[in-house]
Amino acid sequence: MREAEKAFTGMLPRLEPHVLPAGASQDVLNADLQRGSLVPFKGPAKVADLAKAGTKLAIYRFGRSLDDDARYWFHWLNDTDVARGAIPDDTQERTYFTEAGQPPRVTDSTMATTDELMPSAWYRLGIPAPTVRATVTVAEQPDPPSNLERQSCLLAYTFVSAWGEEGPPNEVSDPFNAATDDTLNVINLEGPPAGEYNITLKRLYISTTDATGTAILRFWKEVPAGAVEFSDKVDFTELGEALPEHALVPPPDDLFGLLAHPGGFMIGFSGKRVYRSEVFKPFGWPYYSPVADEIVGGDIMGQATVICTKGDTYLATQADPVTLTPVRLEGNQPCVAKRTIRAFKGGVVYASPDGLVMVDQAGGMGVVTEELVTREQWQAYVPASMHASVHDNRYFCWYDTGAERGGLIFDLTRGAMSLTRTDVYATASYSDGRRDELFLALPDGDVHKWNGGTVPLGMHRVSKMYILERAQNIGAAQVLAAAYPVVFRLRATIETDDGPRDVMVEKVVRNGRPFRLKGNYRARSYEFTVESSAAITEITVASTLANVTAV
Repeated sequence: MREAEKAFTGMLPRLEPHVLPAGASQDVLNADLQRGSLVPFKGPAKVADLAKAGTKLAIYRFGRSLDDDARYWFHWLNDTDVARGAIPDDTQERTYFTEAGQPPRVTDSTMATTDELMPSAWYRLGIPAPTVRATVTVAEQPDPPSNLERQSCLLAYTFVSAWGEEGPPNEVSDPFNAATDDTLNVINLEGPPAGEYNITLKRLYISTTDATGTAILRFWKEVPAGAVEFSDKVDFTELGEALPEHALVPPPDDLFGLLAHPGGFMIGFSGKRVYRSEVFKPFGWPYYSPVADEIVGGDIMGQATVICTKGDTYLATQADPVTLTPVRLEGNQPCVAKRTIRAFKGGVVYASPDGLVMVDQAGGMGVVTEELVTREQWQAYVPASMHASVHDNRYFCWYDTGAERGGLIFDLTRGAMSLTRTDVYATASYSDGRRDELFLALPDGDVHKWNGGTVPLGMHRVSKMYILERAQNIGAAQVLAAAYPVVFRLRATIETDDGPRDVMVEKVVRNGRPFRLKGNYRARSYEFTVESSAAITEITVASTLANVTAV
């Protein structure tokens, strides 16, 4: 009898141990199997201190042009989503974020990194409409032409930020009659609103009537935000652009799940609504669409947006904020953990009660892990506790059952799916796609780079269960590794008059030569475990020492 394992694959917990395919494992801890060998991951390397006291639930590396692991780490104690703004000619890395329990906000390089509590400062996202109607009186021009006809007008005004962001207009004034060269006296203008806004100006608009008889508000004058009154002559032939057709209203205060769409607009959620900003104007959110269920979150794959809810899942394929329409997908797989929703290999993956669900761009949806784990096995990890990142074409998912915390690493390659574990637990993660690095917020409260240290993690692997045609003694083994020692354990099951009994044999392997094992038993089934801090390329077990090297 001789069994040699040279190509190792991950766990398939759904299958019984004795029907696992060759090379598959009952358990794999802290091992990288991408090249077929058992290679231990290196321990995480600390890269930065995080100043806020408490459990970090979100981290983000600001300063995307810097190749520096230590700078600059935004961090939050609440669930937070972050998106870089789609702003033409942006040189200040304007960055938007939605933090649970807070209104949406925006920061940039002029204020985000002034202290260690990053982001250090911010503004509220969006520009509110003034709440006070202006009052207008008209000082008619002296000696007007005899044929002068004054037109009925209205006046409204908007707030404008120092970044040139203009909000929606307020309620229009009472009608007044005016003509070119009349002087308009405007009073009762509202000052800038209180709060974390960056408002520096007001813009005044006067209505004119177009060829269809429709009143259109057109730009007249710009005044300081603090001005409460203003007077000037009006020339109706020199009025400027009209207000946008869709008012650039701020997003709702409880917006969450912020996403940057490649079409130049942003997406967020509130209750049962999918909100969108105007293209290249992330301060204005005039569009929304309802869905039937409470939204949990979403992500974007290519041009398509997946919306996960507490009920059905929706897909919107449009790349335009005006026409974007969520369509309900067949199959009911509610999302149980918002922070597990991640774009992955042409789809979006999230945690459901049954396992990890994948939605593809064609709208196909299924439990992608159903060939790996049963629903019962999945539930044991408490999927509602999970959060995830995608790195190196693998899905890293951390869990906390209350009794145990750890991570699951999924290879979801079709036809070669597998699963491994890690005992490195993170409270938050950030996948830096630009530099192909994964960063973790560990329970010590600081940022660490995954697999970035110099000391390997302790690696552990349990083989499949082998069942022999007849009972035999497993009398020898060999472990080929990059370094030693390696701990080798054999568990053989023998049949006795009192039922099955396990025989445990342990050997500290110090070199690559074959070695003998305890030989006073015969067993039909066995499995073996190796523990090492160095790569293992081959494990062989045999009935005799001579059989180990027999080919």
